Amino acid sequence: MTSARVLRYLLEKKLNTNLIDQYYDKLPALDEIRISDQTNLKVSCIQREVILVKDIKDYLDMANSFVKIAVKEGSDLVVFPEYNFFDLFGLIPGTKKINNYINKKNTSSDLTDKNGTAEFKGRNYLKNILAVTAKPISKAIRKIYSQLANHYGIYIYTGTFIENRGGVLYNTGSLFDNKGNLIGNQDKIHLTEFEEQIGITRANQLNIHNLPWGKLAFPICMDATYYETFQIAKEYEADFVIVPIANMEEYSMWRALRGVWPRVQESYVYGLKSSLNGWIFGVHFTGKAGIFAPLSITAKKDGVIALAPNYEGNYVVTSELVLSNLYEARENDEYFGDKNHCFEKEYIKNTYL
Repeated sequence: MTSARVLRYLLEKKLNTNLIDQYYDKLPALDEIRISDQTNLKVSCIQREVILVKDIKDYLDMANSFVKIAVKEGSDLVVFPEYNFFDLFGLIPGTKKINNYINKKNTSSDLTDKNGTAEFKGRNYLKNILAVTAKPISKAIRKIYSQLANHYGIYIYTGTFIENRGGVLYNTGSLFDNKGNLIGNQDKIHLTEFEEQIGITRANQLNIHNLPWGKLAFPICMDATYYETFQIAKEYEADFVIVPIANMEEYSMWRALRGVWPRVQESYVYGLKSSLNGWIFGVHFTGKAGIFAPLSITAKKDGVIALAPNYEGNYVVTSELVLSNLYEARENDEYFGDKNHCFEKEYIKNTYL
């Protein structure tokens, strides 16, 4: 038996769906059935630190703890961050020691190049294990969050994980309804150099989904850097755009502003950002979870409804989103929906064709 097959067998055993079922069977029943207000959407965006786990129960406890907080705050939707599966690498023998070694090596040296991009010294290790572990991990992630959604009667976006489809790897995320049914998936469209180096393949389609509160899209991290992503979402009449992030760089408010916030101001949608932070395989992830809206419908007229106080650590950022306020803002904006057809025609032709 090859080492790859041994590793896959080991993970399948440690991530056995029976273990996940047993965990949820022991969760206490809810005191009352949640009844959602289908007019206003209350959402919780998760910011959390990645920590390698020794047992699947540790990961289940982590996920459950965040959802419990969101439920207590009355949320209808919980949004987990990009690379929401990294913790599960702790199930692989020896990974914690390798991780500690690479992290120590990188924290004691120059972390950034002249462009501010984190040097990823552990990419070869990660590339090798992703192809082997993607199938058992993706199966477990979908099972875990489907069960959580069903148990608490809440919509859950899983955050992202790596999926192996016929030997091709994608950075993808799934959305489940309040009965644990799969609503849809979204692969990452715009990759970072890091992702290209570890063998991820880019997607070429943005999906839009109907929820009781309105239409929703969930592009991934780097997708929000490009205005075209939100432009497409707007063309399909999206009201909410989820953006899970795991920024591989030291935190800067100005760098953070290249993503969700300006896209929301351009497109007049609600932006829901979740964030992963911490160190793994020599990469330092940072970023603040937040909820954003057009300037005119935020209390301080700054486009921010709620924002985590720090770019590291664990937070649940929760707000109620009033769709009628968004529609009114669109109606009152002098330039919303305007197009320069001549410019756009030449821009698209020169840029993409």
